[in-house]
Amino acid sequence: MIKYAPLYATVLFAQIALGLLTPLTPILLLSHGIATFAIGIVASAYYGGTLVGSLVVPWVLMRIGHIRALVIFCVVAADATLLTRGVGSVVPWIGIRFVVGMCSIGVFTVVESWLNATARRGVRGRVFGFYMFASWTGSVLGASSLSLFKSAGSLLSLGVAAFLTALLPTTILTRVGPALPARARLSLRDLWALSPAGVVTCFTAGMSSGMFFSMFPVVMERAGIRQDGVSVAVSLSLLAGMAMQFPVGMLADRIRRVVIVRLVLAVAVAACAGLFVSHGLVWFAAFGAVYGATAGVLYGLGVGLTADRAAQEQLLGVSSGVLFAWASGACTGPLIAAAAMARLGYSGVFAMLVTLFVIALVVVMRRQPAGRMDDEVGTTLPEPT
Repeated sequence: MIKYAPLYATVLFAQIALGLLTPLTPILLLSHGIATFAIGIVASAYYGGTLVGSLVVPWVLMRIGHIRALVIFCVVAADATLLTRGVGSVVPWIGIRFVVGMCSIGVFTVVESWLNATARRGVRGRVFGFYMFASWTGSVLGASSLSLFKSAGSLLSLGVAAFLTALLPTTILTRVGPALPARARLSLRDLWALSPAGVVTCFTAGMSSGMFFSMFPVVMERAGIRQDGVSVAVSLSLLAGMAMQFPVGMLADRIRRVVIVRLVLAVAVAACAGLFVSHGLVWFAAFGAVYGATAGVLYGLGVGLTADRAAQEQLLGVSSGVLFAWASGACTGPLIAAAAMARLGYSGVFAMLVTLFVIALVVVMRRQPAGRMDDEVGTTLPEPT
């Protein structure tokens, strides 16, 4: 795992910036008197950027390579963040957050395609476990930094510095990136043919994250829980997700990944059912932590399910494709959650999460297509999904 340390450091610093800017953006917009609906549009612009980026970034990688692409994404994200100083109207914010979304998905595509291209199948779970641990750690550190500085200018400077620092470990410590594959992207049909379970798992990870983290604080506040209690419950869910990344990754290298995914989805159903009937802080915090520990590992498992079945020349397409699936879910999740809460009450978001996880579990329980040939050992792989 040591050889991947520069990539993990890149993800850590990039997520520190993103974990800081995501909650800071609505705070800054509110300080300028911008309406809540407009703030929602700005938030959606970020995810719109991730969707477009998942389509565009592979072509950039094919033309200039991993390292130079990483430099471009980090520098442009830093520049865009710097431009937010003093901006008080919605339209520039929409453009800025769209660009940051494209650059963030660019960083993740670079790192994930690099890991997929160089990690052996037998250690892919641990490799992506460390990757997801670095990602979640960065998110926690970024969100926590809001309490360290009082001025918006200092916080924005920290975000800029984190983006620029993210490019240093990989560009300084790595001379060359992995060889570029012949194909930049896979169609959704090709991706689905590789692993329906992997695509659904990544989509579910994005949609559930968009639902839960956008509406969980709202649900607790409507249930009469004070702000400090809300902060504790959200932090516990994040820490639980962070703590489970590497253990689940190790387990996935020893047991068929599909078995782990099925177990995780089943426990997530139970956790969301518990949240649906919860009323007090203790229950919200406990079931929220179980949710974080299960739903938080889905994306890494979904990537592994899909990459295990791909040929070497398909791995860049796999990386961009699963990120597109995740971003599609993350975009639609908050909208579905808001609609469910309007119709079913504040706990409606948990009813939708139960439904989502049950549907995903049904898909993953189905028998998947036969495995491909393993080039390293020359034998047919057991069915990885």
